[in-house]
Amino acid sequence: MEQGAANVLLIGENEQSWWHLARRLGHLGCRPWFASTTEEARALIDQHSFRLILSTRPVTKRSPLMQMVEPECSVFYSVPVEDGCLWFQAAPESVSASRLSAVRPREFVNILSSLIAGPVPLEVTN
Repeated sequence: MEQGAANVLLIGENEQSWWHLARRLGHLGCRPWFASTTEEARALIDQHSFRLILSTRPVTKRSPLMQMVEPECSVFYSVPVEDGCLWFQAAPESVSASRLSAVRPREFVNILSSLIAGPVPLEVTN
């Protein structure tokens, strides 16, 4: 992995559930890190700067995670539905003055690609 690769923190019950997305992130030039608890996430956030945090647990303004992240970090969380999941943006709160709606995994991969491609603000149209 390149030394200048973007760090991405994946938070969930087990590392195996992130296999597919972690592989995709690696292809996008990212270095994925994994945490299964808030304490593990805190330790990694203290040691590394993360450009992106993805969680399988809901993330709200009051969650401990939001108090740990840097302002320039994008945070998303997934919610399981039927045979898949929906992704929601927790931080930054709005993009181009509008809140990001729920997106399906396939659309979410496109959003990740845009975020990782550069410092250009993410723009999502519904």
